[in-house]
Amino acid sequence: MEIKTIKPSPYLEKYILFYYELELNNEAYYAYPSDCNVVCLFENADVTYSNNEIKITENSSFSNSFTALNKFTAPLFVNTKGVVKEFVIIFKAFGLSQFITKNYNGIPFFQIEEFDDFLKDNPTFFNKTEITKIKLIEDFLLTKLNEKKDLEIILKSISLMKSNELTIHQIAKKCNCSYKKLYRLFLIHCGTTPSILRKNIKFRYSLKKMKSKNSFFKLSDVAFDSGFYDQAFFNKIFKKLTSETPKHFFKNVSILSEKEIYFKNIK
Repeated sequence: MEIKTIKPSPYLEKYILFYYELELNNEAYYAYPSDCNVVCLFENADVTYSNNEIKITENSSFSNSFTALNKFTAPLFVNTKGVVKEFVIIFKAFGLSQFITKNYNGIPFFQIEEFDDFLKDNPTFFNKTEITKIKLIEDFLLTKLNEKKDLEIILKSISLMKSNELTIHQIAKKCNCSYKKLYRLFLIHCGTTPSILRKNIKFRYSLKKMKSKNSFFKLSDVAFDSGFYDQAFFNKIFKKLTSETPKHFFKNVSILSEKEIYFKNIK
């Protein structure tokens, strides 16, 4: 698989990292944790989730559907049967919650019923050109956009997570709010806890560092640069998130775009 990513319009780049399209042809692969929400629009497919596995089966009797992944903390196995087209929206950590009203805290995989109007109005979406698809999606999302209260606290907190080695309590203090309030706001805006999001941010940063150094990285340096002062702890967290050691990870995965999309193909 090769993935070409497309930037969102300036109106939506605050909330969305990028879009891409895929045609899955009996693919089986692992995807890895990140700080984003992945929203997929599937064409005529039966999509189910169980125990960190998503099964996607071509089925012409099924309507197009929107599904979303919350933040996950272990490798996700994606298994497809038949030929299935998907259009993918990668929302920033807090992005998706600004377009929906229902709370999906702690739910790893869900269908976005609030996007059903788009499906009804665009039954031939997958027959459109790439430019038209993005315009249709963005026009619809702009009608749904409704920022939740205290988003600026979340933005500052995430920035502090990326640039400082602070505890969650310290981050809350710098944002002039209590730990309990910050915890609650993360559930509302990000669908997960501050500690889980920070762990995923550190993990993705470590991947970026290892990729930039190719095969010539020292794990101790990567662990330190990524905010892990104990290499043994870094190895433990990395293996939990990927099921592999850092050294073996880059031997087995494919980097499918300049945006650090990592998949491990099984077949």
